[in-house]
Amino acid sequence: MATATAEAEMRQRLLRTVKKEVKQIMEEAVTRKFVHEDSSHIISFCAAVEACVLHGLKRRAAGFLRSNKIAALFMKVAKTFPLAEELCRKVQELEQLIDSR
Repeated sequence: MATATAEAEMRQRLLRTVKKEVKQIMEEAVTRKFVHEDSSHIISFCAAVEACVLHGLKRRAAGFLRSNKIAALFMKVAKTFPLAEELCRKVQELEQLIDSR
């Protein structure tokens, strides 16, 4: 029971971190009208997403990369980060399975 509680708390903490990073990116976009891909906020966001993926948070994979902006971000990150590349590949495989049904 204690491990389930600790697991739930860890997931909530990871999700809060991702939400915080998204908020910082949005604030930067509003104040500067542009967010460069090498921005420290983007790097922090990628690190937060990586922590979630490594921790094993599971989302509905079929809808994960449906948004063009999110897919583009993951494809760009995948060029230099093998785990992101693997995630993109697996999601594409799942989408192909779903589309073939």
